[in-house]
Amino acid sequence: MKHQTVLSSGSTAELDGANVHIRSESGEELRMRELQSADGWMAIGARHDLPDDVGRVWRTECVLRRGAADGGQDLVRLRTQCIATTAGAKLETPRKPYLIKALIKNGWGGKDRQLEVADRPIWLAHNDEGLSRASAVTLGEASKWLPTVYVSATGKSTWLLGQREIEKLAYDLGGIAHVIVEPDRAFSFSLRTQTEAKNAYGGTIALSAPGQGIVRRYYVGWQIQDDIELAATIREAASTLRSQMPSFGWDWTELQEQALRAQRVSEKTRLTAAESEQLYLDEIENLQDRIRQLEQQLVALPSDSVGTDEGEFSADNLVRRIGPEIYSGEVSDRLRLAAKTTLSVAEQIGLDTRSRAILQRVVDRLPVSPALSELFQDLARATKDPKRVASELRSLLARHGYSEKSDNKHIRLEADKQFDGLDTITVPKTPSDHRGLTNLRKQIERTLGIAKLDD
Repeated sequence: MKHQTVLSSGSTAELDGANVHIRSESGEELRMRELQSADGWMAIGARHDLPDDVGRVWRTECVLRRGAADGGQDLVRLRTQCIATTAGAKLETPRKPYLIKALIKNGWGGKDRQLEVADRPIWLAHNDEGLSRASAVTLGEASKWLPTVYVSATGKSTWLLGQREIEKLAYDLGGIAHVIVEPDRAFSFSLRTQTEAKNAYGGTIALSAPGQGIVRRYYVGWQIQDDIELAATIREAASTLRSQMPSFGWDWTELQEQALRAQRVSEKTRLTAAESEQLYLDEIENLQDRIRQLEQQLVALPSDSVGTDEGEFSADNLVRRIGPEIYSGEVSDRLRLAAKTTLSVAEQIGLDTRSRAILQRVVDRLPVSPALSELFQDLARATKDPKRVASELRSLLARHGYSEKSDNKHIRLEADKQFDGLDTITVPKTPSDHRGLTNLRKQIERTLGIAKLDD
């Protein structure tokens, strides 16, 4: 490191040992600890504290455990902190340690179930292998250690983010999250069948957690204005999700605890009274360090769990209060339509100028959701073939809040209870002609209330 002093020639230290502690005159500290077993070393770790001149300590911990991961792989856990040492010090989020980049660059990323830990995106091919991997990501079965960012396509080799932006996103998230990219929109249609419509599509970028599947979806809309903001949001969300996931590796205090316990057991008969007392003091100090860490986590918890005013008006919170959407971004699109409709009669109803300005800003800055265009195209595709129209519409509308109630000469589909305001849709099994199919599609668009949403 450019500003390190702890390993400079002026430092007096003995680095050859199972327990190393070096401190420079500037207050920088480096601790290293090795845990041995009868078969050799079990774990080795280090903690580096670098104080700055504004009352903070930048701490990096790294612990390597032998054979702790799947398939006997060694497991590295890194942890970074910015700790205040004076009152009023401004805390910041540390950057990803360079050591992670170095490990991945040297090919030591390892295997995370179906996915390699890397700093490059995985570009899926439109074949059975690609669909299988995408399905596993959607359902939370592809990985164990890291979350996955899934980038759905808006067309053939086109996405809301450009190729360079996707590559940079994967580089920034290397060792934090996998980045998976689907090849085209036709791929998402095939994937939808395999995952019972749980997949991301139409340009939406999804965040998938191991064992859970997709937990969040992101797209350009009322909260995220452009692709730059979209990429930044994904980076932050993936990093936050990873920090909240269970950690299978050891942190520094866990390594200390295990090493001190092993030393006390193995050297119990050889220790003098003074050495035994010092060992207990070391264990107490380590436990106090653990308590301080837990206290810091509790202090940080309210900021994560208690939303600000802006957070309370997030898309997720609003959808939870209103009810589920028939497609991603429905609430946003309907608010946009309401703003346009109100502006069209602003003069007649005497709407004040401030309200007009706010509503106009909503219309100008709130784009139509990508999933709406996808729904229109799905409906057009489902009403092309008279022989398949009944089964295609039954399957499509089941993904958008409808379920079949009767099947006689016509198929009667009713909206699920939580989708207020949706009327029944009747689908004839044998439409008369092409015009009949077109009329059926337009009727369904009107029933869903989407006919005017893309204006």
